[in-house]
Amino acid sequence: MNTEKNNLRCKKVYIIGGLRTPIGKTNGCLRDFLPEKLAAFLIRRLIHKYALQKDSIEEIILGNAVGPGGNLARLSLLEAGMPFDTVGTTVDFQCGSGLKAINLAGNLIRSGQRNIVIAGGAESTSLVPNKQYNQKDTRYKGKNIFYKRAQFSPYSIGDPDMVEGAENTAKHCNITRKDMDIWALQSHNKALAARSKNKLYDIICGIQTDKKIIKEDENIRRNPSLKLMERAIPVLGEQGTITAGNACSTNDGAALIIMASEEAVQKYSLHPQAIWVGGESAGVDPNLFPLGAIAASRKLLKVYDFGIDDMDFIEINEAFAVKVIAFLQYFNYHKDRVNIFGGALAYGHPYGASGGIIMLHLLEALKDKNKKKGMATLGVAGGLGEATIIERCD
Repeated sequence: MNTEKNNLRCKKVYIIGGLRTPIGKTNGCLRDFLPEKLAAFLIRRLIHKYALQKDSIEEIILGNAVGPGGNLARLSLLEAGMPFDTVGTTVDFQCGSGLKAINLAGNLIRSGQRNIVIAGGAESTSLVPNKQYNQKDTRYKGKNIFYKRAQFSPYSIGDPDMVEGAENTAKHCNITRKDMDIWALQSHNKALAARSKNKLYDIICGIQTDKKIIKEDENIRRNPSLKLMERAIPVLGEQGTITAGNACSTNDGAALIIMASEEAVQKYSLHPQAIWVGGESAGVDPNLFPLGAIAASRKLLKVYDFGIDDMDFIEINEAFAVKVIAFLQYFNYHKDRVNIFGGALAYGHPYGASGGIIMLHLLEALKDKNKKKGMATLGVAGGLGEATIIERCD
């Protein structure tokens, strides 16, 4: 590794650990929880779990994609009872928001500007506010018509809905519906196996309601089958390949991790789980946005002089099965080392939290199999990608 690349890693950044909420369906078990309440709950639990003082946390960086706006991170940390001088920063990088938050935290620590940061994301698709363009905006449709998503790309380039981008990618990469249905089925089966063996038990923080404690992820299908997948109707017409079976659902949840400098690890006698090696972002054609995961991963591997086979496990956000299959095709990577506990096709996709979720699942995969290196990656609306590499501590 040359001097410039050595300098990228000269100051170690540690991942101490993290927690996530159970993942709820839209209008499901978490439907009444504001995103700031979910995040605040995890902030308090993390500080308690790792025996930290509140004033040791210098900043909280949260991803959020479809909330009401403002600064969710600041709102959440105040909700959690953090000191007024704690900095809160909110990131809207759509599906990549949570992982972008983690990478921003890593860079702040590596640069010496921060010693301890909590990063991740929170989302409530159940409580998405109604949004409407101003009447003077050419996109205004009428006083009772609300838009469901922001514009991600100029119309002259193409601003496809997510399903359209996934269909474009399937055609571009010659990926069949059967391939996607099989991957989706495997995702549910892996998630069911992980649940039966309590593989993710330590990172899921049960939430108390008036009636019960919510501990289990709500979205995993109990009896998945290829027949059920095959019955699903294509979203864009009978010639389409994307269905409700091979595309993820929308969901509620939060996921946060604590990141620290070497000085903070020593000062507070912390026991890190992993080293944050680094992160990268990349851009691609917005019409083929699922390929963003490939572009960001390729860029990151090059920066740190790794080959794809140096990664023991990879977590790819399964917004669509086509995203994972395209990644596997491009890198010729081992499919049995991707999303070993299942992915978003099974668990669901709480947009801003998903980057934190896949990072936590990657940490658990490395620990469970006693492996060293891993990468988390996402393709992002608008033609972007985000990726992160970590190394488990001995």
